[in-house]
Amino acid sequence: MKKTLTLIALLSASHFALGQATKPTNAAYEGFSMSLGASYNSTTASSTPSISAKTTAGVAKINYTFALPFPGKLGLSATFDLTNSKIADQQFLATKLPSEITVDPVFLMVNQSIVYGKVGMYTATYESTLGTRSLTGSAYGLGLKNYFYGNNFVQVEWTRRNTDTNSAGLGGDKFKQNASSISFGYNF
Repeated sequence: MKKTLTLIALLSASHFALGQATKPTNAAYEGFSMSLGASYNSTTASSTPSISAKTTAGVAKINYTFALPFPGKLGLSATFDLTNSKIADQQFLATKLPSEITVDPVFLMVNQSIVYGKVGMYTATYESTLGTRSLTGSAYGLGLKNYFYGNNFVQVEWTRRNTDTNSAGLGGDKFKQNASSISFGYNF
């Protein structure tokens, strides 16, 4: 709880610290944003035979987007999976906060939308009846934000997460996860 309160306090203060000077008309897409939604995760373990499972999870995301020459922007994001992803009976990829930290190159579109790529790192904890193990890996994907009323937006995103070989599960398994999410948010 103490870590969560500290994170919220830092995020609240960072909005003022990272403020930029006068904004041009396309600057509504810059600055700090938060979103909350649902994700459909499909997880596969590389065991023999391979195991796969599908899970619906809550997802939260915070982002800061910096100004670049038109039509580009550059974002930094942290994604938080709010529930565990099931692999098999009694096997889970448990959430570790944040789940992803990514750099997001952004391209402005004419219809109050932005399209972006994302690349970064992924963290989780493998949990089973045999024990637990921390996992790290890579994350990459694509997304689209559509601003529908002022600074409110709907966000659709696809992400691929891979665990590194040196930190695989207890049986030597590597994990791959495809996450498709939809969320609603606000750009401050």
